[in-house]
Amino acid sequence: MNCTRRGFLAAAGFAGMAALCAFGPSAAGATHAEKLRAVLDSGDRDYVFVTMHRGDWRSYPENSRDAIKGSIAKGADIVELDVCRTKDGRFVLLHDRKLDRVTNGKGKVADRTLAEIKKLRLKDGQGGKDAKVTDYEVLSLEEAFEIARGKILINIDKFRFWPTEILECVKRCGMEKYVILKGEMSPEQVKKTFGDSWKDVMDGTLCFMPIIWINKDGAMDKFNEWQSQARKPHAYELCFKAEKPIDVLEALAKDKATGPRIWINTLWDSLCAGHTDERGHGGDAEGSWGWCLRKGATMIQTDRPVDCLKYLKSAGRRNLDAAYEKIK
Repeated sequence: MNCTRRGFLAAAGFAGMAALCAFGPSAAGATHAEKLRAVLDSGDRDYVFVTMHRGDWRSYPENSRDAIKGSIAKGADIVELDVCRTKDGRFVLLHDRKLDRVTNGKGKVADRTLAEIKKLRLKDGQGGKDAKVTDYEVLSLEEAFEIARGKILINIDKFRFWPTEILECVKRCGMEKYVILKGEMSPEQVKKTFGDSWKDVMDGTLCFMPIIWINKDGAMDKFNEWQSQARKPHAYELCFKAEKPIDVLEALAKDKATGPRIWINTLWDSLCAGHTDERGHGGDAEGSWGWCLRKGATMIQTDRPVDCLKYLKSAGRRNLDAAYEKIK
């Protein structure tokens, strides 16, 4: 029975769902997601990964079924999804702790069961008081995994609030190699939270990406703590309001050929010192995504995927098949 059948996961029991989600991608050949993970694991730094923030929200409701499918169709490598926990301990794709902005419901997500939230409908785009109510239902995290499986990687936001429970869901669904977990956590905090799964971080099975605000005091200490681990992270998400000081970014850039990848969010000014998507969309691609590339970024999270992808392709940084063949 296929886990992707619409509505099945919403009705299935928890144990049944766990069993169904345990199946991984076909072994008949490398899936697109397997190629992406192989390049992420490799020393290749020519290929630049593009992440769509909350999915394709300019075309569909954020975090919705078609927001994920739209990310796949537009050629993104990673879809960033937000999760929130329900009253009965399930995870749904909602950015806010309250239902009001993006659904036709009201109140806290934590006060509703999954079944109750499934009766609601998402608002168009990024929601809001005057946004149109659509026919899209709220997805469970398990449903999102099934839509993405084999086609795209997933970055889970809000992981820091329920790290143990989300990790359990990831492992239950066999998505360890296709999900990027992240947080402003030290190695010791991750080790304590992950328990036995810390070994999966150290052997490279699980991808945990530290977030570092590099303008802040102590940023270099946090960076060095992660760099001192037996296995360095796959990537660092670096956030910064100003171009100075950015010692961590400069340290990573010196080792950009073989060191961990650099993830930069070009979503708004306070995350990238003004080198934003809107700057690129307005005609200054070199001042936006080009600046990130020159600083060593090989992972960019964007709200303007069409423009970003067009620029990266023109720069010769988007040939996945060539990158994959080179490392096979």
